[in-house]
Amino acid sequence: MNSCLKLLIVSVLLLAMYACSTPEEPSVSVVEPIAFKSHSDSVPKHHGKLFEINCAYPKELPHSVFKLSEAFQSPLNKDNAAAYIQELKQHVTPALEKFILDNANWNAKKEGWFHEPWIGDTRDPILGCYNGNNNQKGTFKNVNENQLGYVLVLYDSLAAFTLGEIFGTDGMVPLTKDRKVDLEKEKGQFKEGAVILKLAFSNVNQDKWSDMEGAREFQIYNNNPSDTVYKYHTVSLFQIDMIVKDSKNSPTTGWMFSTLVYDKSVKSKNILDKFVPLGGMWGNDPEVNTAVSEVYYDQNPLLQETWINNSAPYYSRETLGWGGRLSGPNDGAVALNGIVNGKTYERLQMTSCMSCHLPAQQKFASFLLPAKDITKNIFYSNNDPEWKRYFRDLKGTESFDPGEYSFDYDMAIAFKSMKAYLQYLDSTATQNKQRYMTTDKQDNYKLFEEYRKIKE
Repeated sequence: MNSCLKLLIVSVLLLAMYACSTPEEPSVSVVEPIAFKSHSDSVPKHHGKLFEINCAYPKELPHSVFKLSEAFQSPLNKDNAAAYIQELKQHVTPALEKFILDNANWNAKKEGWFHEPWIGDTRDPILGCYNGNNNQKGTFKNVNENQLGYVLVLYDSLAAFTLGEIFGTDGMVPLTKDRKVDLEKEKGQFKEGAVILKLAFSNVNQDKWSDMEGAREFQIYNNNPSDTVYKYHTVSLFQIDMIVKDSKNSPTTGWMFSTLVYDKSVKSKNILDKFVPLGGMWGNDPEVNTAVSEVYYDQNPLLQETWINNSAPYYSRETLGWGGRLSGPNDGAVALNGIVNGKTYERLQMTSCMSCHLPAQQKFASFLLPAKDITKNIFYSNNDPEWKRYFRDLKGTESFDPGEYSFDYDMAIAFKSMKAYLQYLDSTATQNKQRYMTTDKQDNYKLFEEYRKIKE
């Protein structure tokens, strides 16, 4: 055998040995599941760091969770709600400070916060926010135009554990043949101490809204409803919702909803000092029935499951819910020129934070609001049983409509993620003639999106 042939054989053997002892590189790059897409495809050139979604949900329960100090002993009431909110605010302050003051270096994965899946196409590529509630001109005394809202929801690791229980590692929620969630009830329930944050931004800034003077401004990249072109827009952070699962201190519903709002009058160099409590609520006060003709801007003394900070800036109290129940300036609790029993009300307070989250279920069988005909801005009377359905105190395991799968007051899952997931199933189903998006009665997703649009 000549030397050239020997050399060739040795070379082949060496290559074979190397191939057997070295892990094979994948022939194609790993593709992120479509459910975990980070943001829309419209991206600004040369911007730098873009938003990265974190859907690597924990598979085991984390050890560190929110706990109240030992000094806090009593269940929630109007006397201790402010102290409760302050402790919760202190708990989330490190994350909020990093997000607000050093957003260019903010990374949810590094900071231990997570996002809901399936809505990447609607997310702005810089902050990761998407369209929230829009307020028509006339909602706020000091705003002389329509105001658009954008939101970003953040789940701590304990709350994200439940997202993993629902959506798994690929976002595919198991469904039955009749389009119901095919999971154990407990998998859709958040664990005690789970914390969820919702940051809300306004497109009307201090140059056109005096209440936003000094508010922290951010850049987003999107197309507004009246603008078909994607471009940069400046938005101001003006509301922070803090929600915690706490059945011990809130035994009737299992939740404490609280809202911080921007207050320009606070003299402090610390930006979070300028976010003061608007209030908190841990139930819907189903026994308190006030006439829809009454408009509240301060604490309603009849309410026992809502605390309102009467010192919060006036703009934030212009949007309180029915009978003065908690609702922030981004939450859409006031229907301008709402109609009840044929009578038009200039400012109809018709929902609340917990009321709006109450129908978080699949199927999405009931509308989010106590509306008789939302296309005509007509609502039920506060004495109507249909209205009262929206102000019950239900536990997270109890669905709004009998037989549906409850998502434990999480409307981001029910209205955003599940909606997008069902749309995906519709778009990929070639043989299934039954659409996933519609309920047995009507498409409540579409109705609500139409209702939220600014009426010119």
